[in-house]
Amino acid sequence: LLCPDASEALELLDMCLYITDPDPAVYQLRSPKSSNISVCLFTDFDSETNEEQAPEPTMTRLKSTVLDMWSMNSKSNGALAWSASTDFKCNETFHEEFYSNFSCNATLIEKNFETDMNLNFHNLFMIGLRVILLKVAGFNLLMTLQLWSR
Repeated sequence: LLCPDASEALELLDMCLYITDPDPAVYQLRSPKSSNISVCLFTDFDSETNEEQAPEPTMTRLKSTVLDMWSMNSKSNGALAWSASTDFKCNETFHEEFYSNFSCNATLIEKNFETDMNLNFHNLFMIGLRVILLKVAGFNLLMTLQLWSR
């Protein structure tokens, strides 16, 4: 979740994007519930890009993280900054190409949610193996106790 309020989710577009070589971009995200909190998302920048510390004392900024996008077989760098200041500007924060405001809407993101069938199968398979292991261990314990009691 990238929104200031943890109960909200992020939806940028209602369509699928197939990006082969993403360029660095900055998105300013605002919650429709509170107009004074703004979050900046800086995505797809090089690992060599040196992001200096927060220029404003009222701004909080996280160090960059690497996101593994297995669907595109690539990795993407991302950084977040936010502030409760009303004059907070994302393009001044990251000095990159800027995209205008996007609002957070948790109900729209549910339409695009898909489960991974392979991950579900592997989880179910592991649960099955654990159940079998517990049954075998229990059976061995009962047989050992029965043989000792004779």
